[in-house]
Amino acid sequence: MDGRLRWEGQVYCSACGTQACAGGWGPPPPPVRERIVAEEGTVRVAVGGPDGVPLKAAREVFGLTLPELAAARRHGLEATPSEAELLRAPQSGPRSA
Repeated sequence: MDGRLRWEGQVYCSACGTQACAGGWGPPPPPVRERIVAEEGTVRVAVGGPDGVPLKAAREVFGLTLPELAAARRHGLEATPSEAELLRAPQSGPRSA
């Protein structure tokens, strides 16, 4: 892990024999994230304050707008295990490319 989220997805259609792959950096598209959540579940992560992950890390990892960040500060975030691990990593979050 280099301090950034990376996602990959593969689908295969046995009826037509077609396989498709996609991937990218940053938060995955909603359909991909939904599949990850279905397989791995989520954990609640506190944002900000003495027990929460740094605001900057939460904003960068999830691509949050300022209003979304404020809501995450109040209510926490539902993160996949990989997202939570990245947020809680030493040096608090992503490094630039």
